[in-house]
Amino acid sequence: MKFVYVFFIAMVLGFSIKIEAGTTGKIAGKVIESETGQPLMGVNIFIEGTTIGAATNADGSYAILNIPPGTYNVVFSMLSYEKVIVQGAVVEIDQTTLINIELKASSLTVSEIVVSAKQPIVVKDVANSVVNIRTENIETLPVQTVSEILNLQAGIQQGSSGILVRGGGANQTIYMVDGFRLNDERSNIPYSALSLSSAKNIQVQTGGFNAEYGNVRSGIVNIVTKESEGDKFIATLNVSYDPPQSKHFGISPYDKNSYFNRPFTDPAVSWTGTNNGAWDEYTRESYPSFQGWNAISNNTLQDNDPNNDLTPLGAKRLYEWQRRRNGDINKPDYTMDLGFGGPVPLIGHQLGNLRFYLSYFAEREMFVIPLSRDSYTDNHVELKLNSNITKDIKLTVKGIYGEDNSVSPYEWKTAPTGYLMRSQSEVADLLSSTEGMNVLYMKDRYSPSSIYRNVIGISLIHVLSPTTFYDFSFQRNENRYKTFQSTLRDTSKIYEPVPGYLVDEAPYGYWGYSVGGIDGIMSLGGWMNLGRDKSINSTTSVSFNLTTQIDNYNQVKTGAQFYYNDMNINSGTYSPSMSTWTRSMQYHIFPYRLGAYAQDKLEFQGFIANLGVRLDYSNPNADIIDIDAYNKLFSAGDGKEISAKAPKKNATSNLYISPRLGISHPITENSKLYFNYGHFVSEASSSYRFLLQQESNGQVDYIGNPEMSYEKTIAYELGYEHNLFNEVLLHIAAYYKDISHQPGWILYQSINTSVNYYKAASNNYSDIRGFEVTFSKVSRGWLRGFVNYTYNVSSSGYFDITQYYQDINKQRAYSLLNQQQYKPLPQPYARANIEFDTPDDFGPSAFGTNPLGGLSLSILANWHAGAHATYNPNNIPG
Repeated sequence: MKFVYVFFIAMVLGFSIKIEAGTTGKIAGKVIESETGQPLMGVNIFIEGTTIGAATNADGSYAILNIPPGTYNVVFSMLSYEKVIVQGAVVEIDQTTLINIELKASSLTVSEIVVSAKQPIVVKDVANSVVNIRTENIETLPVQTVSEILNLQAGIQQGSSGILVRGGGANQTIYMVDGFRLNDERSNIPYSALSLSSAKNIQVQTGGFNAEYGNVRSGIVNIVTKESEGDKFIATLNVSYDPPQSKHFGISPYDKNSYFNRPFTDPAVSWTGTNNGAWDEYTRESYPSFQGWNAISNNTLQDNDPNNDLTPLGAKRLYEWQRRRNGDINKPDYTMDLGFGGPVPLIGHQLGNLRFYLSYFAEREMFVIPLSRDSYTDNHVELKLNSNITKDIKLTVKGIYGEDNSVSPYEWKTAPTGYLMRSQSEVADLLSSTEGMNVLYMKDRYSPSSIYRNVIGISLIHVLSPTTFYDFSFQRNENRYKTFQSTLRDTSKIYEPVPGYLVDEAPYGYWGYSVGGIDGIMSLGGWMNLGRDKSINSTTSVSFNLTTQIDNYNQVKTGAQFYYNDMNINSGTYSPSMSTWTRSMQYHIFPYRLGAYAQDKLEFQGFIANLGVRLDYSNPNADIIDIDAYNKLFSAGDGKEISAKAPKKNATSNLYISPRLGISHPITENSKLYFNYGHFVSEASSSYRFLLQQESNGQVDYIGNPEMSYEKTIAYELGYEHNLFNEVLLHIAAYYKDISHQPGWILYQSINTSVNYYKAASNNYSDIRGFEVTFSKVSRGWLRGFVNYTYNVSSSGYFDITQYYQDINKQRAYSLLNQQQYKPLPQPYARANIEFDTPDDFGPSAFGTNPLGGLSLSILANWHAGAHATYNPNNIPG
């Protein structure tokens, strides 16, 4: 019954079964007679080189919809009046370019007037924080990837799995390319390895999204890619190369005097031990403790194995063999970005001027220390086909293939969930654990992992009239995960690091059984290469949107999207020697969701508003285990039958209606004040909703909750923009985000501890507030660029308690603890890009060119406040 109700509401809002995001803009204005000031009806307006156009109505107004972002020449013509060509009109995604024209009666001497469009510094119809980055900006920035461009913007930071917008997680942001969504529905993390050279326009929104956007709470990255025009072929090639170099300060961690090696190599302590050698107390406390090679040798001589006897020098040489790995970087970082497009040869003209654009992007980023793989690599191929079936119907076909290759960070407690290591800080942090030495020298400590991605999308845009068009699209995304066992160790003892002492190739190669190093500290096998993942998830989506300009003041857009997921998750950890290190996480479910919306853009001279409402419905399409929290089916042994014996019930669905409001109020010709407010919801990642992770003995460790609520953000933003000196835009924005119902884990433990597991719940909250200041100059001249500053304050915690004990004494002890709110001290940051340009005609001319003209020098700068830490070696609460 509930689904029928949702379906009815969706129909009312304009439902039809993914171009989900806007990828076009609008040109509008008014045409009057220059002498009388009277409106002119019937003026023909068209965009040069296209079939897009309109005509003025009785009051002289006009609107041209569905214009891809770019720079255009707009032609105004009418019988008995001079033709006017407005050159350089810039169109941005979801924005209105205002062009008002006065036409003069025609004369014998002048029949055509050419004027240059003046791009406004303050865009009055924008009611949120949005940045548009066009081709000419992309080409001059000293960056190689889309992520590098995004990380220059106010309010955006780079996280380990993607960009973080105004304090939100990477899974709260969506990436759209030509209207197709690139988020992985398993985790909602976006796939961001995109060809920068293929981008025509990049729009970044950090707040105040319209109602058409669903399953997003922090940011939207909307990319429109290039397509060829007419019979022209276009090609781009960008290559960057960074020679091999260390990515850390100080000496190499593999150096004999590093923190990890000095106790074993420094003659002052290596023979007698750190507690007996010549080091002072301060030095001893700064390094790992070691008993000394004399003691190691004595241990081998006194045990019952005559085959392992070693002298102190022999033990040290065996140590050097076992730590022979040198992980200093010896390969370059690089990016390769190339694109080529044009008309399809031979058959293009017969197929609606069929055009193509093919791009390829490859990237390698060496890790600060090598793991089972020494780098993160990405390969991305993208093909776009466009056809004008008729002058009113445009077809786009999009295909994407991508490969991510890295390392899985998961160990024995958590099965892989599709996340790959990438950030240098994340890799470096592995050395801070007690396993630091093993990470350095045991190549296969963490499992190699890859993700293979396929995207196919088809969209159709049909212009019904100059003021009405609709778009329909179909998309299918597939992600295949491969986290696997490394090459098995060759245990043949054919190496002789010490005369008469034969060993195998350890620590190289995978070996699932415990083997200790000669130093008594390092491990050579056992706890290594545990992660496994061979999951497949696919998402099929369809979308319909209808846009119409009702009158001079109202542009209405309505539509719907439907998503169907096939999640076949098969991951786990495996150890042949320890059953407690073997865990499984398997589920095959088919959740779906739909969204429907209606929004109206009201445009008056002193007031522009975006009003919208969105309905989201999510059905987990799964069962939920319906037993008490301490049931023995959660324990070892009995847990093997939990799926077969535990009673189940259908998980309930979610329904949410989100209001959206954005208001822009031009105060003067050079300034505006804006405000936006909205509710934004998204689904929790699938691991929180559907997983059932068990040990090999049936013990349940983690169990998901298909009935989790939508993650919810209620966001407010107040902003001000001012045109300074007709050159510089000052943008100030203050924001507040009230975040609730985020996922977290709750511990349940029975009185005898046989039941001991975590269950997912919508119990996490966060509170984020901040402000941003940006000065930017985008018009070309001798100088352009931007400077921005971001200040952000956040706090987070959990509703209610997060640990439940059947033992009332444990529960009472836990309840006495002060469950603190996490509130890190702010770390503001600033970025700048200063670009110096010479005019195209600057300097002396030679052979028809100006060698000194059109040169650019671009400088990037950034500042970030450091982290704060409290020295607390005894873990005193407070």
